Amino acid sequence: MDTNNLAWIEVSLTVDGELAEAVADVLARFSSNGVVVESGIKYLNADDPGTPLDQVHVRAYLAMDKDIDEKRRKVEEALWYLGCIQQIPPASFTPISTKKMLPFLYPIKPCYQSALSGK
Repeated sequence: MDTNNLAWIEVSLTVDGELAEAVADVLARFSSNGVVVESGIKYLNADDPGTPLDQVHVRAYLAMDKDIDEKRRKVEEALWYLGCIQQIPPASFTPISTKKMLPFLYPIKPCYQSALSGK
C-alpha cells in the first residue's frame, strides 16, 4: 500500500446496542468528522416495521497527521477505561487511502436541467 496516499485511520468496533452510544461518545472526542453508528435490521414478516439487530458497528475516522500515534494511544486508553466498566472488544485500526474516502468527503451533487432551457 502506498503510504503517501494514506490520509485516514478507520477506528471500528462491533458492540451490542447497549454499549454503542458510550463507544460512539468516546470515539467522537478524537474524530473531528463525527462517528458512524450502523445497526442492521431484521424483518420478521411483511407487516414488521423492522427490529434492530443486537450488534452495532461503530466507526470513526482519524486524520493521518503528525499526531496520529498520540491520538491512537489516547483512543486505546479511553476505550480501555470504558472496558473497565463493561467488557468491550478491541478496536480495529485500519489505514484508509484518500482515493477510497473521496466519495464520502466530496459527494456528487445531482445536476438538474431546467425544463425551460430546452436541454
